[in-house]
Amino acid sequence: MKTNNPLQKTILITAGSTYLDIDAYACCVAMQELLSLQGKRAIAYSTAPCNYSVCASLTAEGQMTDTLPQDVCPSCCDYIIVDVSDPAFLSDSVPLERVSAVYDHHTGFEDYWHARIGDNAKIEFVGAAATLVYREWQKSKMQDSMSRQTALLLIAAILDNTLNLTSSNTTEEDLDVFRTLCRKENIGEDWCASYFAEVQKSVEADLKTALLKDTKTVQSEILPPRVAQLAVWDAQSLLNRLPDIRKWFGESERYLINIIDIRKHCSYFVCDDVPSQEKIAPIFGIVFENGVAETPVSYLRKEIIKKTQHIPS
Repeated sequence: MKTNNPLQKTILITAGSTYLDIDAYACCVAMQELLSLQGKRAIAYSTAPCNYSVCASLTAEGQMTDTLPQDVCPSCCDYIIVDVSDPAFLSDSVPLERVSAVYDHHTGFEDYWHARIGDNAKIEFVGAAATLVYREWQKSKMQDSMSRQTALLLIAAILDNTLNLTSSNTTEEDLDVFRTLCRKENIGEDWCASYFAEVQKSVEADLKTALLKDTKTVQSEILPPRVAQLAVWDAQSLLNRLPDIRKWFGESERYLINIIDIRKHCSYFVCDDVPSQEKIAPIFGIVFENGVAETPVSYLRKEIIKKTQHIPS
């Protein structure tokens, strides 16, 4: 590893300001490790809380920091943004003019970033941002130097963001990266199952926090303004708790909860707003009963948003 020059510019790798999911967390850590191996001073930094997908067994002290060293001036740093590209979801502390690269799998802001940073805007509709970050390791021909901890984070990120490699947004590149990392670290199906089991245990231990930490505000003529998501191996235990879950939203609040059952490869849409139900149902070919509809395939929130984007209400 090259020695960092204390006088060189610091690069901060960060993600959205609301919360960190496993994809955002893994991308920050992996990019920081790659840049450090290249002799650059890089810090994985975020003040956002981690959500339920970031399992304790995968994290280690020092991977991410929420406090910058005293010698780091945030306004003087370069920034690499991962797993987000909508400027509205970035912290006010991120100076947009200092952003040097973006890696995101949520499309929609390609033109904005291409105008600012050109080809350093890597925004593609792939399964996980982790796939785009691993691509940088491949370009640098340093993938054999990746630590096991970072490799496991990237594996989990791809698993989580592709619903165990079953979602429609899973690309061949996602699959190739997943298989490559699994071979590198001798990871099999048992490890993948244990990851999802740990996620489910974390969700059920503090369901309200898990739900509210994975709720986004969206602007849509079809969807309610609040769209929450929970992805678990077996959704039945969550469905049994719907009476409690509904109380966590205000009586007048319009929302959609996307409960993903990874084992059954389906989603359960929970929506009590009848006008929203009437718009959503024909798009997905579903029927709401008592505010709940089972979809024939599983959907990620980003797929739901994309599927309803260009349909007149």
